[in-house]
Amino acid sequence: MGVFDFLNKRKLRSILTDNPNGYEYESEHIGNIIIPDKLTDINAFKLANTVSEIYFPIDFYADRCSKLRYYIADKSGKEVTNTELNRFVGKINPFYSFNDLVYQYVFSYMSDGNAITYLGIPDTYKAINVSSIDRVDILQPDLLSINEYFNVSILKVKTLNDLIRQARYDNYTNSQDLLDVAKLRIDRIDSTRKDYSQIFARSPLFKSIHSINTLLAVYSARYNVYVNNGAAGYLVKKVGGANDPLNTAINDPSSRETILKDINNRNGITGGRNLWGISSIPLEFVKTLASISELMPLEETLENSIKIASVWQIPPGLVPRKDQATYKNGETDERVVWENGIISMVNTVCDNFTEIFTLSKQGYSIKADYSNVSCLKLNESVKEDVITKKVANLTAIKTAYPEKLSEINKEFDKIIADYGN
Repeated sequence: MGVFDFLNKRKLRSILTDNPNGYEYESEHIGNIIIPDKLTDINAFKLANTVSEIYFPIDFYADRCSKLRYYIADKSGKEVTNTELNRFVGKINPFYSFNDLVYQYVFSYMSDGNAITYLGIPDTYKAINVSSIDRVDILQPDLLSINEYFNVSILKVKTLNDLIRQARYDNYTNSQDLLDVAKLRIDRIDSTRKDYSQIFARSPLFKSIHSINTLLAVYSARYNVYVNNGAAGYLVKKVGGANDPLNTAINDPSSRETILKDINNRNGITGGRNLWGISSIPLEFVKTLASISELMPLEETLENSIKIASVWQIPPGLVPRKDQATYKNGETDERVVWENGIISMVNTVCDNFTEIFTLSKQGYSIKADYSNVSCLKLNESVKEDVITKKVANLTAIKTAYPEKLSEINKEFDKIIADYGN
């Protein structure tokens, strides 16, 4: 990275975070730990990896998507086994299996809002196709640096890569790799955009930004109360007569504002402020802040966890809690999440990887096998009963109304096409 690239990148991060030192995000120092004070475009991926309440719903999806068996299918949807294309759903990376890559893809997609893939193609090949691709990597969004063209009209862009001037990726040797933009693909979760980019989508975590920011404040407050051992309070002088200097100061508006500003700047339960307040006047103790039990941080944390999980349609009963062992509707709730969210995410993964590997140009696609998902088997008998009754009804209608044969046969075709899915 050139010195100007480094300075521009640092300047950009300063603007985004209001941090004059150019760090990735502004943090409050509490004891010997660092807790971000709020969710930003830059730290969403990091928060998803480090805050358990944010990690849970994203891992819930990514883990289940990655546990499925994926296979190559032809145009009719039938699995093909005797083809070299099966390497795409096997060991297409020297470090990770395809299932590992699915986990990384979904996790990045749901946390950062972008899933970034990079193809490995030997130098002897010029074109990107099923024969030339021998590797695929899922890039961490927090390690990727994109230099964009901002003087190009969005309406004239044919591909996202037309907006990329240069792309670099931090490796683990304290240096950066210059990427071939043609081999880079960015899949965005929706049409939102980060404040500093025309390319990257904003993290879906922003849909629960207030819950996340409250959660971060709870962590900060809880840690500070624990470390400082108890409730906060002030030592104040007992109110004297009308001529007492303290009364005179309190009754003076300008003095009151100065006192309040001093108290709020110095003392509190978040950030690097003091949990205890001390006055320059001889004092007695008066409690001013709730104890840890009165703050009820664990209840507040659970409430925020439920709201964050609800963005992904995960019912409250599946959110981890201390009384989890008594919950009896877990399988039903999980089936609802599969049907309302995970299956859709799996379809997105299959469609995008099909395009990434250029399989569609050859008439093939990547499909997922749901046969081992136990919670989806709960209603199989009910579904079979519905299909049986529907077939019987169509057969009766076919006999009674032979002139409707064409329409009835189309309904049979729909049942057959959907059967087993």
